Amino acid sequence: MLNPSQNRGFQFAVLFGVKCSPEYLRKVSSNPNYVPEMVERNYFDDDEHYCHEMEMYRVSDRLAESIEKNGHKAYSLSDDNQIATNNFDGNKSNLPLKTLAVRAGLGWIGKNNLLVNKEYGCCQVWGGVLTDIPLNTVLQTPLTVQCGNCRICSDVCQPDALKGKIWQPDLSREDMIDVEKCTTCLKCMVHCPWTQKYMFQKK
Repeated sequence: MLNPSQNRGFQFAVLFGVKCSPEYLRKVSSNPNYVPEMVERNYFDDDEHYCHEMEMYRVSDRLAESIEKNGHKAYSLSDDNQIATNNFDGNKSNLPLKTLAVRAGLGWIGKNNLLVNKEYGCCQVWGGVLTDIPLNTVLQTPLTVQCGNCRICSDVCQPDALKGKIWQPDLSREDMIDVEKCTTCLKCMVHCPWTQKYMFQKK
């Protein structure tokens, strides 16, 4: 069960997401300076991951608005709404979307502190809404972490931000990663073996 500081008193959540394309992931993987170059030119609107994030936030806000127009309560988990309603503890959300994804049985938290899915690796972008609509739900057992002894994400992390911990429900984000060191370079995402499997799968 989520604690009240996370679910804001709502009993149900709607989670949705979109995967990044293999072509995009191969482009990022083949250019070690992909993110620094994007930051240098200060233009992000041609980055697929960023565009997906913005779209998921828009969908979250619109869905919450639609639910409320139909007589129920809702809370969008978009960054803008969470910031506006003080739903952050420092620089992290009280309810990360990947927490909902784990509870829904859609993946596990990898050593890179990202949601890992057997089909798409780490390259999903999520949106979500909390609501009081009485939804039909099916209890899911959280998946077992499948990272094993793999250290690829830690090895490719040049600022040494990842701590190489196997995720457990009682571990905090800070136990997994030093966010002050993280440059969001995406290398731990694209070099994860599960992402690589998706990137190079045969059609």
